[in-house]
Amino acid sequence: MATYRVINPEGEVTATRDIESAGDAHAWFVDARADNSELGWRIEVRHDGEWSFFDDTEGASS
Repeated sequence: MATYRVINPEGEVTATRDIESAGDAHAWFVDARADNSELGWRIEVRHDGEWSFFDDTEGASS
């Protein structure tokens, strides 16, 4: 289990939760955003005591 947090465009943490899988974390992130049209929302995961950007691209490039 890992700890994830949602950060709004202003840099404020809006939600934190322990979640079993990255897929479940991504679904929670999508549901946790109040305004889906606003850019700048992000999700981070806690790893070894540090917060890191959560990458859900699975290695894909655009």
